[in-house]
Amino acid sequence: MRRRPLLLALAGTALTPLARAATRTPTPQADVARLQAHLRFLADPLLEGREAGTRGFDLAAAYVASQFAQIGLKPLGHAGSYAQPVPLKTGRLAATPPTLTLCQGERCVPLAYLDEFSIRPDLGRAQNDIDAPLVFAGHGIVAPAFGLDDYAGLDVRDKLVVVLSGRPSALPPEEGAHFGNARNKGELAAQRGAIGLIQLATPRSEIASPFHLARQYADTVAMDWLTPEGGGGNEVARLRASATVSLQAAPRLVAALTADYLQLVTDAEAGRAVPRGDLGLTAKLVYGTVHGLARSANLVGLLEGRHPQRRHEFVVMTAHLDHVGRKPGPQGDVIYPGAMDNAMGIATLLETARLLAQGPAPDRSVLFVALTGEEKGLIGSSYFASHPPVSAAALTAAVNVDMPILLHDFSEVVALGGPHSTLGATVARVARRLGLSTAPDPEPAQSRFTRSDQYSFVRRGIPAVIVGPGAASFDRRDDGAALMRDFRRLRYHQPGDDLGQPFRWPAVQRFAQLHHALLLDITRAPQRARWLPGDFFGELFAPGRAP
Repeated sequence: MRRRPLLLALAGTALTPLARAATRTPTPQADVARLQAHLRFLADPLLEGREAGTRGFDLAAAYVASQFAQIGLKPLGHAGSYAQPVPLKTGRLAATPPTLTLCQGERCVPLAYLDEFSIRPDLGRAQNDIDAPLVFAGHGIVAPAFGLDDYAGLDVRDKLVVVLSGRPSALPPEEGAHFGNARNKGELAAQRGAIGLIQLATPRSEIASPFHLARQYADTVAMDWLTPEGGGGNEVARLRASATVSLQAAPRLVAALTADYLQLVTDAEAGRAVPRGDLGLTAKLVYGTVHGLARSANLVGLLEGRHPQRRHEFVVMTAHLDHVGRKPGPQGDVIYPGAMDNAMGIATLLETARLLAQGPAPDRSVLFVALTGEEKGLIGSSYFASHPPVSAAALTAAVNVDMPILLHDFSEVVALGGPHSTLGATVARVARRLGLSTAPDPEPAQSRFTRSDQYSFVRRGIPAVIVGPGAASFDRRDDGAALMRDFRRLRYHQPGDDLGQPFRWPAVQRFAQLHHALLLDITRAPQRARWLPGDFFGELFAPGRAP
């Protein structure tokens, strides 16, 4: 008998919101003790890394629901609770290791699983036995606005498309992140008749996502939200394989086109023409996936606005509640607490909700959403953006919080997504009031704009932004860039992202204060947030064109 998740059992009867403060009441201050308490509970080993679909996540969700109720948010979930159930289909690679063999005529050479290639489970099929030609399509990008069409003149029907990870350097950072996104590359390949996508690691991809981590995640459960028809909400139906080949093995796949793989990568990233076409190889790819079902939930609380008309418009604030769970280690399972990623984001969301509920009251209504499945591929946010509990047309803006690295006394903020909509000017204005400056994305090659939940809202045509600390600091003894770089290199998605890190609590408080001021400004603006004229994302995902 399937147990009833604890988070659904919590009915979430909302308390009456605190009386709104008068106009002259000072702005409420973020409470460091509350932020610490949220972080300490959510990153406690008791929650076993909060993986979506597990008891640890359910415990975290019950905690968030209790906090929503205490704040006085109205529940917008199932049966009067805060929980929006997200039905999940799951997949784990079968016990028999996948095999990938490259054949040139009668001569066949296998690649070593997890040393030379990795592959994602196929949530649509239990068994794949693929024998197909390989064709190279550069970065696998079609971007007419930027003069790119890597598929021009290529016939990829019923073939496996081989592409370079990433995108050309000349593309603007956030547009480039969109085109370099693996899901978008898979969709393009499938639209042109391909049956699979093989990405080749590059020196840049090794910095953003080192291939050796594939071994750490080999046994990870893949997920997608389940449609009523039994498919996956993010599924690319025709695509039967999504694999990655290591930097060391990549030259073997493109040997027919070039003897210098690194020069090919350099030329492609610089926007220079590179050879494309059939690789003279056939790939034999065999692997199985064990399928299952699971349930998780987003937690949704409403703070109603006060304006007679604008209260029917909604600003969404999100942070993902899940992390990567626990994984086998030499002495047993190892827990990945996810303190910075993203217990810190949830703590910020909860404190922002509390401050906003105290007043001054917003004009527009605010949905506070703790999301599931971000670590599984933005599953919870994709489901929420597809199934909002209010009219989709009434969603005016989204503000996401994910993994703010608060280890230095930051004096500047970075607003990914800001340059595309009026939200960018709002962030800059709020930051100035708090004595902060704004800075561009310091590491555009990381493609962070498409790697967190704000991207699910962008794909639905909703202006969205994710704000994080920049490298500059009020304290000259801080090297913010080094502190953030070391976190990403040593503790991101590792057991060391725990409560023992040297959090800078004044920065944590300032970060919550920033989000309170930002939400208040967005909700009180005379006009709803909008894409800037001619913006790439605004036009690509305009109403009627959004997926």
